Amino acid sequence: MLRAILLSMIVFQFVAPSAFAKAPATPVKAASGVHAPKDAKPGSYEDWCEEHGVPESLDTRCDKSLIPAFRATGDWCKIHWLPLSQDLKCNPTLKIVRPSKGAVKGGK
Repeated sequence: MLRAILLSMIVFQFVAPSAFAKAPATPVKAASGVHAPKDAKPGSYEDWCEEHGVPESLDTRCDKSLIPAFRATGDWCKIHWLPLSQDLKCNPTLKIVRPSKGAVKGGK
């Protein structure tokens, strides 16, 4: 009986961490009409991620390489792993609006 319990504990030590570990982040594959085209001008109507409702050029869920810049400026929620400027859970009154067609931020 004691051996069975010991064996169970040993097996649990090796199996439990993998069973409860977070799945590694996988890149989101661009689907037609969901993500911005690669040549979209940042701040334009075309620069939009339909899946996440934010500009594609600022979407940390689609492009993990953007995270350090948001964290360096203090625009980061450690709880939701999102920029605070995009975190609707921490900022429920936040409005993220897609630019109108033809409008370019900072453009004429």
